[in-house]
Amino acid sequence: MGSVESYFGNLRGKEKQPEEERHVRANDRPFNRSYNYANNAIRTSKYNIFTFLPLNLFEQFRRLANAYFLFLLLLQLIPQISSLSWFTTAGPLILVLSMTAVKDASDDINRHKSDRQVNNRTVNILIDGE
Repeated sequence: MGSVESYFGNLRGKEKQPEEERHVRANDRPFNRSYNYANNAIRTSKYNIFTFLPLNLFEQFRRLANAYFLFLLLLQLIPQISSLSWFTTAGPLILVLSMTAVKDASDDINRHKSDRQVNNRTVNILIDGE
């Protein structure tokens, strides 16, 4: 089973073509740039500002306990079968989802900071043997 990003990438028509052969010449930057190889930037974060809410909710409702309480909440919205009011289930569910989302956001912000620090390190490039 692939990741959510690869699933949505396939929906948008972004199929990765298998790379047949790679040509790299040492100290020939114009030649190497003509092939548009991927850069070596590190990205360990899961979310960005636009994908945080949908992906985080998707991940949280994949957990059986959260899906179960969401199902109970939906059942409690039907007045004929409900013995309690809907907010007795909605309150704890929203509390757990929001606490987990805050923890995930904090972890991902730290990953973004770490990625930025690693990707912005100064490096020495050897050009024409110098």
